[in-house]
Amino acid sequence: MNVAAVVMNKIEEAKAISFKEPSLAFDMSKEAYDIAKVNKLRLEEAHALFGMALACRSMTKLNDCFNYAFDAFKLFEIYGKPIDLAGTLNLIGVIYFYNAMYEPALENFLRALHFLEKTEDTLIMSKIFNNMGEVYKEVGNLEESLICYDKSLNLSVKYNYTTNIAVILENMGMIYFKKKEYSYSFECYKKSYDILIEQNNITALSEVENSIGRIHFIQKEYDKARECYSNALDKLEGLENKFFSIDVLINLAEIEMLEDEELCMSYLHKAIKYGEEINARKKLSRIYKIITDFYERKGGFRLALEFYKKYHIMEQEIETTMISHKLEIIKIELSKLFSGEEAQKVTKLNEQLEKDIGSQNLLLHKMEKANRNLSIEVTSDELTNIPNRRGVKNYISKVWMESEIRPIDLALLMIDIDYFKRYNDYYGHLEGDNCLKKIASCLKSVFGNKYGILGRFGGEEFVCFIKGLRYKEVLALTERLRSSIEKLDIDYIWNNGRYPSYHKYRWSIWL
Repeated sequence: MNVAAVVMNKIEEAKAISFKEPSLAFDMSKEAYDIAKVNKLRLEEAHALFGMALACRSMTKLNDCFNYAFDAFKLFEIYGKPIDLAGTLNLIGVIYFYNAMYEPALENFLRALHFLEKTEDTLIMSKIFNNMGEVYKEVGNLEESLICYDKSLNLSVKYNYTTNIAVILENMGMIYFKKKEYSYSFECYKKSYDILIEQNNITALSEVENSIGRIHFIQKEYDKARECYSNALDKLEGLENKFFSIDVLINLAEIEMLEDEELCMSYLHKAIKYGEEINARKKLSRIYKIITDFYERKGGFRLALEFYKKYHIMEQEIETTMISHKLEIIKIELSKLFSGEEAQKVTKLNEQLEKDIGSQNLLLHKMEKANRNLSIEVTSDELTNIPNRRGVKNYISKVWMESEIRPIDLALLMIDIDYFKRYNDYYGHLEGDNCLKKIASCLKSVFGNKYGILGRFGGEEFVCFIKGLRYKEVLALTERLRSSIEKLDIDYIWNNGRYPSYHKYRWSIWL
């Protein structure tokens, strides 16, 4: 086997695993690229670059994907192979789409179709029509979107591209849902579901189940909707797919908002937890808006304002990130398109773009910091600088959900200052605040962070939620906390007598 054949075999192997093992696929494509470069195999070099681009797409390294795809296209142009050119333009169009640059995305998809006119590669053609449908859907042109999906579906049915059929039907179901044509939407989802269940595509199945649940919800068939959502969530959490789990959790919360507000908020906080873990900004923004509207309807305007601030800052972060990505794409385009006399002008433009990108990244950093500070403000007690009631409840909710998966020893200590009103009456409220600060600081120095969470529950009440300690260990920790407060020697005057603001045996321990 000659070198060119060896290189192409390695590239094809890499493409086959680019979605499941993108890091390995990239390494294999890069190895093929290096061999092709050394042996001056320009066409194989282009295929290797395309393989590297595919792997980067799966790793969501979109700027790298765009860079490699652009280089691959320039090499494919030398050989004028329409299928290779169309495939590369399709990938470039996808990157534009991901960056919400819909006009250049559509332009590249149309160029790709032009290259395919005299070929018989209907598979790539069907994918391009589907991608064009996605563009039209995003810009709100639902009729044009359906036309593109229909062209893609016809090709896929004619040539039996089963996987494509399932995806296109799901996309068409979404369009009909947006058009409020629920019977057509349900029919598309059901056909997609039947195909996916044969292929055992668990992730795609869960997405369709979630979508069917939405139709049941709109039609007020809440039990059916809840069943669909629960089935979808079980599948996704079994795969540890937090990205799609968030959407299902939001839908479950929407149902429970009508009947069980506590369970509703539990779902939303779990969705926030997942969103923070995978940095899903758009999904977090949506959740913050839902919670804002919830508290506004309930008349909880302070909480509504707090979550609206988080929503607003997250929206700014999304916009800033998008602008930064667009600037990066423009920078890559400029660096690829010009040479010779224009190179100096391009260099200057790139320098300006570098400054603009730096400014956007700095702005994003400031926003992220503001969001973190806001989260601290929402869950921190202003006086004592330890978690407030909301902070404690959020922490307990997270640990409680974890304990359902993996059992863990838990304990709850309720702590209050004896006769604090008398202390306040004698020394005044300013000194009362100092007393609370001293006790909080003392408890924190003993409790730390390794046992769980310490917080102020309200007034003179504190709470310690402990995880991972046995009963005797909890008792020992409790005594250390009590004795440390005793050593502060805080007392008050009442009826000419001096009394301590603590009691040796007054501890409530819930296990």
